[in-house]
Amino acid sequence: MASPSHRALTGVPLHAWAACACAEAKDRSIWVLLASNLGAAETFAEETSQLLATLTGAKATAKTLTEADAAVSNFEADCDLLNVIAAIRHGHHTPQNPLLIACTPGSLTRLTPAPDLAAQRELIVRKGDKLSLQTFAQKLANDFGYAHEALCEQPGEYALRGGILDVYPLNAQMPVRIDLFGDTVESLRPFDPATQRSEGEVNGLVICAPRTEATSTNEKPFYTHLPKQAIVIGVNQTFDDPLCQELAHTEISLLALEETDEASPGWSAKSLESTPIDSLLIGNNTEGRLSLLKQAAALSRHGRPCILAGDTEASVERLQADLAAAKLKGFAPQIIQARFSGGIIIEAGSLAGELSSGLILLTERELFGRKRRPLATLPRRRTAIHAAVGRALDFGELADGDTLVHTTQGICLFRGIRPFEHDGRTEDFVSLEFDAKATLHLPLR
Repeated sequence: MASPSHRALTGVPLHAWAACACAEAKDRSIWVLLASNLGAAETFAEETSQLLATLTGAKATAKTLTEADAAVSNFEADCDLLNVIAAIRHGHHTPQNPLLIACTPGSLTRLTPAPDLAAQRELIVRKGDKLSLQTFAQKLANDFGYAHEALCEQPGEYALRGGILDVYPLNAQMPVRIDLFGDTVESLRPFDPATQRSEGEVNGLVICAPRTEATSTNEKPFYTHLPKQAIVIGVNQTFDDPLCQELAHTEISLLALEETDEASPGWSAKSLESTPIDSLLIGNNTEGRLSLLKQAAALSRHGRPCILAGDTEASVERLQADLAAAKLKGFAPQIIQARFSGGIIIEAGSLAGELSSGLILLTERELFGRKRRPLATLPRRRTAIHAAVGRALDFGELADGDTLVHTTQGICLFRGIRPFEHDGRTEDFVSLEFDAKATLHLPLR
């Protein structure tokens, strides 16, 4: 007999993952997006977040749950884990503000401190609280093992100066400056650890303690932290992974998106009726793109929504101009700036909710003939890394436009620290400006 909490959609191609997730999990507040590798999971999360915002206006928060490997240290993986657990416990997520967690079978089932220990291993500070900075700092150092530094730049550090305490929670993506008026918390301001400049303000702060040998004696799989309103959406037989077998014996809602026409025994299955976008003309020039728009207009005549997605602002402007030139009566697609790996045509009645009438999604790939999708860019933890350039430069005291001297190139201006994609990963680079606006980017690692 099929379990009501274990469902499957069959015949689901890669480009339909986001649409299926948006339709089938629309009433959930926490979505776990499961793929065999983290890159696919992060792309799934990014595309789902973009499509959900377009369809319903929901503002999703996407996070990555990693596991230690050659590219991710144990410390980084633990920080990511604490970040996700804190978001589950304190994020106040709803279907209009869902939490999307990108993960793999290994990270979904990795051992974590048991849920009942989480409250004992965290500190919560809110605006307006009464606080003794010295007592609080001692607790951070003695009970939580945080390091007292002159500048707070890495997770697990804090800095105390007068009536201000900077702390970088292990579970956070950037440090926070706690400013007191007397013994009352007046403001909580996240700041960039590279520039030490504040970026907005928050009303509350959660500080998690690191994993220790004491907590390792009472550990449970990560999925035990998921509340009842969560759903795990796995693609292409990820639930068949031996690590995920135990999930079948829980009450967690599971949704499998299978490219084949077969579902696992005991799962309630339904087939998705879709057509590859390649069945339409691939438009890599203006004439071809206009023909593609005409075909999309014909398919949308019976109320099927149509979305045109361009990767860049320039692509969106070009699509708007092409649509105006085409003068297609009654055709009013949504034109958005968003990155998708490819488009899809979904038939009416295949999905529920906003997609019950089907969907036509045309992307940069079809509209401009660009085959390669940029890497997913989920939010990353910010740090001030000085390994490659040495700690002689104190980035916390440098401002944009400050004068520096490069050892071989001479006088230049400091233009901040910027993230760039390098070898498939996002890394921080120091940007230096020389004469005639020539710019040099130096890796911090």
